Amino acid sequence: MREAVLFDIHGNVDALEAVLAEADDLGCAGLVLGGDYAFLGPAPAECVDRLRDDPRPAVAIRGNTDRMIAEGGDPIGEWAADRLGPERVRWLGGLPGQAHLSRHAALLVHATPRSDEERLLPDTPDPQAAAMLAGVDVPTLLCGHVHLQHRRTVDGLEVVNPGSVGFPFDGDPRAAWAVIEDGAVELRRSAYDVERALDRLATAVSHPERALAERRLRTARA
Repeated sequence: MREAVLFDIHGNVDALEAVLAEADDLGCAGLVLGGDYAFLGPAPAECVDRLRDDPRPAVAIRGNTDRMIAEGGDPIGEWAADRLGPERVRWLGGLPGQAHLSRHAALLVHATPRSDEERLLPDTPDPQAAAMLAGVDVPTLLCGHVHLQHRRTVDGLEVVNPGSVGFPFDGDPRAAWAVIEDGAVELRRSAYDVERALDRLATAVSHPERALAERRLRTARA
């Protein structure tokens, strides 16, 4: 089964729509969703609804910012929660922290198996990375959080980060994602209308970090 793997959408519905359209063209029959769906971007509710309304079967886990939205206390999270409404917030907060994808012999986590905030980077030293990944007993780990598309092998474990759909941090503004089929992962990039996303952000009423979101959309950097 060929499936689209999406991490770190962050309320950027224009990037999400471009990825889902390409996933359709590639014949993806399912979605694998790695968390951080609604935080920072201008369209949190639209992203959640688009994912939940997609007719394909989906496996979805919770990211650290989904947890933050559900818990409250963060200005960006509270802004997103106001636009999401209670039912969507409950859905985000109720998602599991990780999921086993037996059909692909893979484990899906947001950041690392032991934390939804730990930063596993492309250049994290192997001994440190191995400690983060201890106990994983499948051939492939799918993770996100750092918004940097990459793959590496750590102690025989293939670690694949599809990157961020909504806010890539590698200087390439195209939405980053992946396709997985029978355990084999292909990294993908999809162009989308960044200016439309910026226009959407400009009209997002009372956004608490508009300048940060705009800079990240324009530069594709943290």
